[in-house]
Amino acid sequence: MIKKGITILLLLLIINTTFGAVTDYKQLKKSKDPWFGLDKLKHLSSSFILTTSGYYFQTKIIDVGDLKSLTNSGIITISLGLGKEITDSKKPGGIFSIRDLTVDFAGVGLAFLFIRAVA
Repeated sequence: MIKKGITILLLLLIINTTFGAVTDYKQLKKSKDPWFGLDKLKHLSSSFILTTSGYYFQTKIIDVGDLKSLTNSGIITISLGLGKEITDSKKPGGIFSIRDLTVDFAGVGLAFLFIRAVA
């Protein structure tokens, strides 16, 4: 299940970046997308909160198993982050930020570690 979800997300990412996510590389160079800053903190914290909240909701409220809840929460959070980046790339002057998506993955990873440590 986990491998299937990750494979689908990677395929979507590859397809999107190959077919039109960023076609204007001059715009990409001009854009300021630093690795550290308020935007990345928002991505990290949002991913962390969405993953832990989704896990809590599934395990405590609708009684889904621990591993399945963790997997579902991670996949949903990464899907939302991917959707946001796709939407951003379609805006005038917008880009698909691999850095934002990387920080989203980091937030999910931190949430997994937190949940495993606490649960």
